[in-house]
Amino acid sequence: MELHQLKYFIAVVETGSFSKAAKRCFVAQPSLSQQIIKLEKEIGTKLFDRLGKKVVLTEAGNTLLPGAKRILNESKEIKLRMSEERSGNLGTLSVGIIPTIAPYILPGTLKSFKKENPDAVIKVQENLTDRLIEMLINFQIDIGIMSLPINNKLLSSRELFNDKLVLTMPKSHKLSKSRKIRLKDLDDLPFIALDEEHCFGEQVKSFCYQTSINPDIVCKTWNLSTITNCVSSDVGVSIIPLMTALTNSPKGTLYREIEERPSRTVVSVSYMDRSKKSIALKFEDTVIREYGKLIKKIG
Repeated sequence: MELHQLKYFIAVVETGSFSKAAKRCFVAQPSLSQQIIKLEKEIGTKLFDRLGKKVVLTEAGNTLLPGAKRILNESKEIKLRMSEERSGNLGTLSVGIIPTIAPYILPGTLKSFKKENPDAVIKVQENLTDRLIEMLINFQIDIGIMSLPINNKLLSSRELFNDKLVLTMPKSHKLSKSRKIRLKDLDDLPFIALDEEHCFGEQVKSFCYQTSINPDIVCKTWNLSTITNCVSSDVGVSIIPLMTALTNSPKGTLYREIEERPSRTVVSVSYMDRSKKSIALKFEDTVIREYGKLIKKIG
């Protein structure tokens, strides 16, 4: 099985025609057809059913297709990386990041990274965890910045930092005089929650369940900014990431540590069998440093 055979195979799939595939690949049609036949002989089964001028994938062809695309993508990546190594250019990095991290750590990270690596190109996509996992598996992004747990055996992760979860409340709240809050103090309090489709919303729900507390959810939202703004309007209290409290606390609100010390582990996730680009490692290091700068605000 050779790379050019896989390239021809994918071209036939995408064009639906041997003649169109040959034109796309700049080879004669007999030559392309012969290579497809050799590939079929090596695999031991037909990849296409030839229906006149039309070709359709067989079951074996459908099985081969995702693996063929992956092999060609990895081949392109290797060539690109070798070119980058020779030129000293870090190249391009595609990063996915979840919405409960992006607003608080991404702006500073991009600014610092660009200053240190002016020739590098960073492309960012913000999305929910499940969608980012799908994009990693399909090679649409190189790394994803998200929080544990990540339940997919095709992916590996590098821990970047632990972000404490804190209670945010109006300054006039009865708990404001306490320096530390116990989770059981939240039982039956009006509570503003993040929707569980966000991994952070599910994590907070899990913490509450584990400690047998039952906050009175008066508002459920998709956005941490909505939570902090509702808290400032005395709608209720909430649990938010420390990075949110340090960068997006409206006037009239404060935050307190929680005695049980809940936290989330923020990681960089990548496809397990895919070697990580040097630009990815540098970007991850920058994320770690930027979080450290953020934490220094509280001494």
